[in-house]
Formats: sequence, C-alpha cells, structure tokens
Amino acid sequence: MSFSDSLNPLDGFQHKHPSDVLEACEIIKQSAANLDAIVPSGSGSKMNIGYAPSRKGVVLGTKNLNKVIDYPARDMTVTVQAGILIKDLKELLGKENQRLPIDDPYPANSSLGGLLATNTSGPRRFGWGTLRDYVIGISILNDEGVETKAGGRVVKNVAGYDFCKLHTGALGTLGVISQVTLKVRPNPEASAFLLLTLNLANVESVLDRIHNTKTRPVAVELLNKTALQHPLFKHLAVTSDYGIFIGFEHSTEAVKWQTETLANELADVPNSKLEIINAPSDSALWQALGEFQAARISGCPLTFKANIPSSKVASYAAFALETIPGVLLQAHAGSGIVFGHIPEGISRQVAFNSIDMLLQKAVRYQGNLVLPYCLPEWKADFPVWGQTRPDVKVMRKVKESLDPKALFNPGRFVDRI
Repeated sequence: MSFSDSLNPLDGFQHKHPSDVLEACEIIKQSAANLDAIVPSGSGSKMNIGYAPSRKGVVLGTKNLNKVIDYPARDMTVTVQAGILIKDLKELLGKENQRLPIDDPYPANSSLGGLLATNTSGPRRFGWGTLRDYVIGISILNDEGVETKAGGRVVKNVAGYDFCKLHTGALGTLGVISQVTLKVRPNPEASAFLLLTLNLANVESVLDRIHNTKTRPVAVELLNKTALQHPLFKHLAVTSDYGIFIGFEHSTEAVKWQTETLANELADVPNSKLEIINAPSDSALWQALGEFQAARISGCPLTFKANIPSSKVASYAAFALETIPGVLLQAHAGSGIVFGHIPEGISRQVAFNSIDMLLQKAVRYQGNLVLPYCLPEWKADFPVWGQTRPDVKVMRKVKESLDPKALFNPGRFVDRI
C-alpha cells in the first residue's frame, strides 16, 4: 500500500503548532528546503475532505494563531487570525449584536481557516451568500515562508486580482491562511421557519411556487423522510415523504408578514401540513439543518454533494432515492445543492455504480458531484472531486505559479493538484 492509499493519511507526519506567525514561517522555510509537504490544519474537522496528501511532511497547526487583531464594530468589520474557532468568533460578534451569517456544520470544533479553505456553507447560503462574499482582506504564508497580504480592512477595497476569493475554497493548496478581515452583519431582529410536510408527487410544484413567492426566504431546505428520522429532527415527528423548511430572518414585522403570506400561498397543497416555528424554537432547527449536511451517520461509508440548477432539485432527489434506497437526503433547494448520506451496509461496488449514476445525472443537468466524506479505503477509485472540468488547466497554472514546489496539500485537491 502506498502512502497516499494509507487508511490514516497523516501517519508519519510531524505535527507542529507554532505559537506565532514568525514561527509558522520558519516551519514553512524548513519544509521547503526539504521539499516536505505542508498540511495546514486548524481543528482538523475537515481533514477528511479530498484525497490523502501525495507525500509526507508536516501538519502545520494553526490553533495558536487565534488572536483578535481588530474589531471596529461600528465599521461592521473584524480582523482575526485564521486559527480562531468559529464558536469563539460568534461569541465575540454576539457581544455587539453582530454575526457572520454562515452556517458551520461543525459548530463546536472548527476554525475560521478551515471554513475558508473549504468555503463551507449551509442553509443560509440562499439568502446571505458564502464566505467569499464576506472576506475583504486576507494574509497568506507563502511557499517562501513570507506573510503576504491582499485586500484590507475597508469594505470598498479592491485592487488587482482578488486573492481573497482565490484562497477561499482552495483547500489550503496555495498557502496557509494566517489572518482574515471579514465584513459582518447585525443580528436579525426576528427569525422563523415555515415547515411544510408533503408527498413526493407535490415536491417539484411546491418548490417552483416557493421560487416565485412574494416573500424573501433566506433558506429553503428539502429533507426526505429517512433524513427526518435522524435524531436531529425526530422531535418533529414527520411521517410524510418530505419536509420543506423555509427560513426567514428580518425585522419582527417582516418575518410575521412573510411566514403568514407564504403559508397562504401554500395552503392549497394537497395532502400537506403547514406549521410556523417561531423563535426561540427555531434556533435549534437552524443548528440542526446546518449540522446535518456533515453529520456522521452511523455506518455511512460516504456522503455526496451534487450542485445542480435549483429547478432540478426535486427530480434529482427522486432519482437519488431510486438509485440508492434508504439514502438520507438534504437539499439546499434554493441554491441547487443536494447532500446524500449513503446508508450502512452498501457494498463498495454498488456504492461505486450508484455514485457514478448520480454523477452522470448531475453532469447532464450542467452540474457536478463531489464526495465531502468517503471511506479512506474507497477514495482511490471513487470520483472524490467529480468530473474534471476544462478549467482544471487554469487551476494547475495558478498552483504552479503560487506554489511551484507543490508544498501545500499536494495531491489532495481537484485532479490531484
């Protein structure tokens, strides 16, 4: 078995946790001199994403790079080091009644750097966007062990190539994120969910109606019955084929008007049930919907994530259920993203064939499919990053330009970059 096929891809790595940026830069310089791989790691909550590194080296931990650099709350910006835990960042912003409206599926154990490197998002993506929309300044430790900066601490600060967006979602393959400046938002005055439970036959037409509603939801989540039986949602006691959760966040008056208006718009859906879930009861539901996409289902060998046009979500979900009976589905239906947790007991070959069918279906819909989680022993054969796209040549050129020695996370990303 080669190193890259190891069941623990970080076996044989040195684990180093620098106390400051200068020490981190020295570690990078030493690794570069030895051509050792550098694997950036915050809390390690997302190390299962992608392939194993293609060669051994150093796991560069950022847990000590967790300082708050500047927080001018009136300017609605915050500058922090990338090792800060999301829960600590939320606590900091909450003191000023502010927030970063990005759902974190690992709320107790994830760093800002990890969230940025994977561009993780959740249900609120539909209304509030992704991290790429909030990063206005970034500092990177490059392959020479030098801290470089892009952007700044002012929201209207754009000059040259947008390195903030380039590094967000690059899986740490272009350098180590050391510091970030984010624009933040005020906490909403009120929030609520409209829960519609319904049968399979009506899902597509209802989603079409929600897309054309007079209201402005910030989340539209579709879960199948199997997913709704997970402990995170069991208290809802849903027995229908599907549940659609439509989330609103705004002023108290606006949230009340929107939930009531949408309830009236959907009142005539056959064989359905409507329920409005107001604060504070909706808080746990927001958290559950954010966590479920990354939930470690007992015995689950892999989780897929398909990105497709939002108009195709209902038909894709139905196809997934036909292809893999028992799959636990969650769709960010407004954004066209479908997650599926494969049930326990499926064989490697059946799983491979099923994922191939789901991938080809996504591609026919002008989308793609990736595997955020997969058993390590299956990764060598499975399409972890989906179908290779034509722009992979551009990605390789960027990698070669910014990391010519292939130090950072070699082999982990798209097309083994």
